This record gives sequence, C-alpha cells and structure tokens, in this order.
Amino acid sequence: MNKVILIGGSGYIGTHLMEKWMQADSKVEFISISRNGRPAKLPESLKANKKIQWVSADIFNVDSYISRLPENADAVVDLVGTATAKDMEGFEKLNVEPVKVMVELMERLAVSKGCYISGMMGMPGTNKLFVDSKRKGEKTAKESGKEIGIVRPSLVYGDRPGVGAMVFMVKMMGLFKKELKPIKVEQLADQIIRLCQ
Repeated sequence: MNKVILIGGSGYIGTHLMEKWMQADSKVEFISISRNGRPAKLPESLKANKKIQWVSADIFNVDSYISRLPENADAVVDLVGTATAKDMEGFEKLNVEPVKVMVELMERLAVSKGCYISGMMGMPGTNKLFVDSKRKGEKTAKESGKEIGIVRPSLVYGDRPGVGAMVFMVKMMGLFKKELKPIKVEQLADQIIRLCQ
C-alpha cells in the first residue's frame, strides 16, 4: 500500500487511522481532503509528517480538487459522517453523499479499493434517522460495483474526552447485543487497514 486518499481525514478517526497505518506500513502516504485541510490539533507523530498532504476543499466539488490527487492511489476511505444532524436531509448530506464522492473518485482515478465507515447506533432522538442514512450509504457503496469494504462500529472511543459515561452505557448494552459493543479507535483503524489491503 503506497497512497491512500482520505475523505474527511482530518477528524478524530482519520488522524488515528493515519497514525496506526504508518506504524504498520512505513511507506504509506496520505492525501486528506476536508473542509479545513490540516487540523489545528494533531498528534505529535503527524505534525511535521511529510507523508501527509492536507487538501482544503469542499469534498462535494470534486472538480475543484481532483487535479491535486494522485492517479495511482491504492484506496479511498470515506471518513465523513455525522450522528448529530437534526433531520434526514442533514444525515444524508454527511452519511450518504460522501459515499457517492468516494465512488466518483474511485472511478475517475482508477482506484481499486474503498472503505465506508457505517454505524450501528446514533444519538437518542435521532437514532433511526442515523441508522437509515448509514444503511443508505452502505447500499450506495454496494450498488456501485466497486470493491468497497464496509465497517459498522457502534460507539468509537479512545483518548477523546467526555465519552466515559457513554462508553459504560454502550458496554452494558453490548452485554445483551454483541453488535453494540463499543470499539476503540485503534481497533477500528485496524479493520479499515485490513479492508484496504
């Protein structure tokens, strides 16, 4: 694996994914496309890393940034998503539309593999909308005819402050429903890496 395009790679999962992947493969390079480009807060290992290209762009306007992407990328990972939208339109904008962007990039750049981060549960009050939008994203990925792996984590946790109570609650739910067991961000990163290799 040499080059990986990350859609929304500047977020919590994306930065952990880059760290974990570089530990496993010293040759991997990343092109992260997000609204803000390089995030203000980064783990030390990523701050001055020359193997990461940060692209600030509207991910939905592919023509505005595609010329900055390599044609020989090995994978595209869609890390864009939300669990906090207020309505179905908001959920679809961030949980379904980025899958279409991933498929378009795979097609136009001849990238052979992709990965979509789905989900098992949303926030109280909007859980059904979240899950429905994630299943629609999965359907879009499956119907694309591309080799797109799908991961379905429940609550993703790690060194992020303020999720301790939620982790405990989800762990308790996971005792009765295995698929709701929370997952460490490093474990999710491992799953994504395996799907892209």
